[in-house]
Amino acid sequence: MTRTLLVVPTLLLILISGLDADEGDAPALPFDPQIISRLSLDGKPRSLAICQGTDKWLGYDLERATVLKAWQSPAGKPGLLKSGFVTRSAGTSFFEDKADTTWELQRGEKTVPVAVRYLGCTQRKDHIELRWELQHEAGTLKLFERIPLAAPAKERFVRELRVETLAAGETLLPSTAARKAWKLTTDQETAAPALTGTEWHRLTLP
Repeated sequence: MTRTLLVVPTLLLILISGLDADEGDAPALPFDPQIISRLSLDGKPRSLAICQGTDKWLGYDLERATVLKAWQSPAGKPGLLKSGFVTRSAGTSFFEDKADTTWELQRGEKTVPVAVRYLGCTQRKDHIELRWELQHEAGTLKLFERIPLAAPAKERFVRELRVETLAAGETLLPSTAARKAWKLTTDQETAAPALTGTEWHRLTLP
């Protein structure tokens, strides 16, 4: 009986180790607080902040699947100030979206509104991944975003996005504020007016 009791925990440890190996480059939870803060940002409910490089921050409105602010920390000081269960951005702002617009589905000449549902985030070795569902009258799209943790070589900020289940002739347009400030390109750095297909695209802020 004692021998059996010893074998069971050993098998459980082996199974758990196998699960960890399957996670690839995903570190153990909780998330690194120096990289990602899941507390609300600047009074915006359902928001979080992600650090790119050492001093650049991206604040996300999770209910709209958009960046609400992009900023740089003051020299030698933190760019995110915590107070209780909320945070406040500090430093130089390079982009801020105060509108309530979100992504739009373009179908020919028609623009179709979408309803956003946040699915969660995962911290990987070299990036953070965010996931959403975008629901419309004819179905559901899946939107994926990767935020590289390394500082961009040329731009201030870089985001990588792709969308699944677009029908033929459909494209996905970023929010109005994002279209004005961010540069959207394909993964080969060719200018693109909207997300198409299932390939990765890049949004950069010069």
